[in-house]
Amino acid sequence: MARAIRHDDWPVRLTDDQIIRRVGRGAFQRGLDYARKGRVRGIGVAGNGDIISAQSKGSGTHIYQTMVFRKQHDQRSPEAWAGNCSCPVGANCKHVAALLITARSLAQEEPHVAAPVGQVAPWESRLAGLLQLERTPRRRMALEIIDDPGSMWGNPAGPSMLPLIEGKRGWNRQGASWSQIASGELDDEVDPEVIGVLRELAGMAGGYGFYYADDRVSLVTAPAHVWEVLRRGVAAGLTLTTAQRHGRPVHLAEGLRGGVHLIREGDGGVVVAPALEIDDVEEINRQQVPGIELDLTLMPIGDPVHGFYTWMPGSELLLMPIEPRPTEALSRLLLGGRETITIPAGDVERFETEHLEALTRALPILSADASIRLPQPTTLRAALAVHIDADEHHLTTEWSIRYISEDGEVRHGHGVEDLAEAAEGRIEDGAASRDVEGETRLARDVLNRLLPLAVRHPAVWHPLDLRGMATARFMTETLPVLRELKAFDVEVDDDVPDYREAAEAPIITTSVSDDEDRPDWFSLSVRVHVGEEEIPLAPLMAAVAAGEPEVLLESGTWVSIDRPEIEALARLMEEGRELADPQAHGSLRVSALHAGYYEVLESLGVIERATARWKERVGRLLERARAAEAAAEHDAVADVEGNAGEAPVPEGLRTTLRPYQLEGYRWLDFLRQAGLGGVLADDMGLGKTVQVLAAVQRLAEEREKAEGQAPTDVGTGEDSESTDSDELNEPDGTGPVLVIAPTSVVGSWVEQAECFCPNLRVRAVTRTAAKREETLEQIAEGSDVVVTSYTIARLCEEEFIAQDWAWVVCDEAQFVKNHTSATYKAVRRLRSPSTIAITGTPLENSLMDLWALMSIAAPGLLPDPERFGQVYRKPIDRGDTEALGRLRRRMRPFLLRRTKEQVAADLPAKTEQVLAVELGAKHRKAYDQRLARERQRILGLLEEDTAQSRFIALKALTTLRQMALDPELVDGDGGNDGAGRTAARSARGVKDKAAATPSKGQRRSGRRPSPSAKVEVLLEHLGPIVSEGHRALIFSQFTRYLSGVREHLEDAGVRTAYMDGSTPDRQKVIDAFRAGGADVFLISLKAGGFGLTLTEADYVFLLDPWWNPQAEEQAVDRTHRIGQDKPVMVYRLVSADTIEEKVMALKEKKAELFARVVEGTGDVEADGEGAGGPAGVAGAAGAGGLSPAALTAAEIRELIEG
Repeated sequence: MARAIRHDDWPVRLTDDQIIRRVGRGAFQRGLDYARKGRVRGIGVAGNGDIISAQSKGSGTHIYQTMVFRKQHDQRSPEAWAGNCSCPVGANCKHVAALLITARSLAQEEPHVAAPVGQVAPWESRLAGLLQLERTPRRRMALEIIDDPGSMWGNPAGPSMLPLIEGKRGWNRQGASWSQIASGELDDEVDPEVIGVLRELAGMAGGYGFYYADDRVSLVTAPAHVWEVLRRGVAAGLTLTTAQRHGRPVHLAEGLRGGVHLIREGDGGVVVAPALEIDDVEEINRQQVPGIELDLTLMPIGDPVHGFYTWMPGSELLLMPIEPRPTEALSRLLLGGRETITIPAGDVERFETEHLEALTRALPILSADASIRLPQPTTLRAALAVHIDADEHHLTTEWSIRYISEDGEVRHGHGVEDLAEAAEGRIEDGAASRDVEGETRLARDVLNRLLPLAVRHPAVWHPLDLRGMATARFMTETLPVLRELKAFDVEVDDDVPDYREAAEAPIITTSVSDDEDRPDWFSLSVRVHVGEEEIPLAPLMAAVAAGEPEVLLESGTWVSIDRPEIEALARLMEEGRELADPQAHGSLRVSALHAGYYEVLESLGVIERATARWKERVGRLLERARAAEAAAEHDAVADVEGNAGEAPVPEGLRTTLRPYQLEGYRWLDFLRQAGLGGVLADDMGLGKTVQVLAAVQRLAEEREKAEGQAPTDVGTGEDSESTDSDELNEPDGTGPVLVIAPTSVVGSWVEQAECFCPNLRVRAVTRTAAKREETLEQIAEGSDVVVTSYTIARLCEEEFIAQDWAWVVCDEAQFVKNHTSATYKAVRRLRSPSTIAITGTPLENSLMDLWALMSIAAPGLLPDPERFGQVYRKPIDRGDTEALGRLRRRMRPFLLRRTKEQVAADLPAKTEQVLAVELGAKHRKAYDQRLARERQRILGLLEEDTAQSRFIALKALTTLRQMALDPELVDGDGGNDGAGRTAARSARGVKDKAAATPSKGQRRSGRRPSPSAKVEVLLEHLGPIVSEGHRALIFSQFTRYLSGVREHLEDAGVRTAYMDGSTPDRQKVIDAFRAGGADVFLISLKAGGFGLTLTEADYVFLLDPWWNPQAEEQAVDRTHRIGQDKPVMVYRLVSADTIEEKVMALKEKKAELFARVVEGTGDVEADGEGAGGPAGVAGAAGAGGLSPAALTAAEIRELIEG
């Protein structure tokens, strides 16, 4: 790295003679001069002090790179050096000498040493040298201007210029060519202002380069502003001469005028005669001798002509520019031989009226006969006309330029299509009567005034075509600004609307009337008013959809629609588009199913009118929903008898309903009597079954009372006049109630019905028609309730849809969440007035799960799947909380959810703990090897991110989860019984599957493998638990692993019960565990993770984590539910440093999302509705494609990467 020179560097020992011996005396003297003038800059030392480099300023603008270096082979002698330079000499030149002299001078200075008194310090000397200005004498320059004869390949005939530079004996051509001036070689020798002028003149060479030293610049081809440049040059000291040697002066004269004379002839005609006036040219006047006429020949300069030249007596050259600068017409006239134009006497009048004005604008009138009527001068004025079609609020503009006389009269005018084009001189109608140049200047001036307005206003210089609010904004905002400019006239049509902003806020009104054609339907009318004027809904909705902040009314008044209530109305109208009545604009055809939709619409404005029937059906439905929500907020005593109009607790119900259960029962009963359905989505373990059974018991008792009573007394037992409310109390439908549940839960339904409603006649249908002794019709005839499984309902679809049902109950309704499945389609075809869906997890995989449940329970509430995706699913997937809130409100009356935290605070505590399990060395090695292999494969697949690649990736993730449990599951081709159904199964089928789940006491042949790390931890914890009399549930998704765990437990003396998907008589196994036949119940997550009540156990072990937190919560809630009287302890066994830890992290993230959306946490709704309402579960919509059970490609990467 280079450094500055120091006092001890080797040049300090050099002498002048040593430098002269190497570079020569001449180069030394010139180098000494360069060093004194400070032409050596940027000295740096490198190579341990042996190399010294710098920049040397040569002649002109040349900068050379110079370097000297001490020869390494001889360090003893300081003169052993050599120099190189980038100048033409190349080595040991004057620049090398200058570098050494400068370096020696710097090295001789002692740094940081104070100068003796009276002497100059070294730093002061260096600073003085730096600040000293080099006063090089400037050389004068001249222009040789001759009358060039011209040549075929060179300049045209006429004056041309050649630069000259001052020499010792006069002007020299050598060293002063145009190319040297253009390249800057003379910049240091000549006055900068003179060089600047000459460089401008060189640029007038017509774009041709200078190849020879005597190349000239022609005045004939130079532009008109050459005269201004020459004058500046003369003022700066530039000499003008006719020759290099003994030249005569060249004068730049002033006062030459060009124009025409208008002469009246004797016959009355008019002659237009071009002329030059030299009376004001001082140089010519000095040559005038009284009585002698000066004979001068004026020759033109320029094409078009902009000056003349002549030779004066004494051979002096006179250059005369035309003043003022001639117009194009005058230039053509002067160049054309100065021919006259004669107007016959008969055409003089037309000449005066049609052409004379244009002539006076184009040509200076030097003189005119008094008989010729010269036109009054006119001024140009721009005008903007604004036209408005009031009916369409359509505004257009057009520009024109008017010729106005001194008395204000408009002599004539011309339309201008585009002011910007006119400012560029593009005027289409270039008639003789038009001052094109003047119009161009005027257009340019107006355009310059308008351009700053473009930031906030339209581009007025273009013809405008505005409609709607753009017209209103122009009239109220732009027009006043244009008038204030006063740079042009503004004219607006008459009868323009009074454009203004409304002072009042818009008001939304709704009214409901009965639909005479359909008794269950109503006509809902929506209106928006501002003052006395109604805002049409169509343009209002279109304006909101387009994101416009205002809507313009017919009167010219506009209304600001950037209001929450207007935006909400627009979304609601779009949301309910399928409800629009095609025969009544602004009206919707609605039913009680749309109570939630109406409730939100109602909150936006004023209710004008609502019929009694609407108030009875919809009003009571909303009240019932609010009451069910309120019961979740406080621990009130159940109102068993019920208030007026509310259903009392059925007499045959053999249990006491909690307050929230009572309100849930009344909500269910109201929906059933109104012929409506819904979704009961209470948290797991809150007694959804008993609420439904209470409603079924109520139905049975109503039927008993109805038998033998008059039709008017049906449902109330009292004689009264028929009212709209009677329709709600009349039980609809015939036949028994049908309950459809998973196979494992059918027995529980029968058991709980016998327990809580012993008077109900309950039959279970667990076999297909071919294997039953009775037909379904026979079973239904003698039953109040028929319980069957989803499998039987699907296999015997035709038999079930042929039967009339009073009510349909779908328990664990997530089984029909796939709206394309055969089971879903079979349930939709059932003949029943209404259907109730029961589930604690209304959404697992996507928002379409929720749509499927609502389409079964409340068909017509939500639009078809495609429109549902447009209005709700896609916006919610993108995080649109507003769409989420709208969906919640729409479903609010038909979806009820309460959580344990809200309504079951008396439940025993539930404690959860994660047990980290360290893998053994052999297990760890096997896992890490498999992880490396699967990671490489999965990450490669996910580059495409297709459905097939994600499927293969999920299969690989399941393999890793099995490896984290026990390598034997993978090496031994282990199966599973859940969402991880990806482990391969051989064709041995049922036989091998039965072998994988041995009955109690059965043993496999051969040596049993040692227990895995998790089994050892499980045994360690179970020992004291069982010995203290506690009982436990153990869940896993992998049936082979679960059966292996059972074998190890039995070997340890633990009594076990076992159930997976292949267990034939599940109820028998469940009853045995409840009766105390086992200490531990091992259950596959899919077979027993829902629908069971196992409060006999108070410990739960989850052997393998799953990324769906709801599935795990379902399993835990088998014991932590109403009826549990002991604290519940939950253990999650997680293999350390494996995919299971990442599954836990992902599950926590998804659980947080599920809690925010499904439980309704967070202030999502505008009215601040809490999580307790039934709208809470509508928030499941928010999970959409991000639901807990779904894995995206990004989440798979997160699980598999390091």
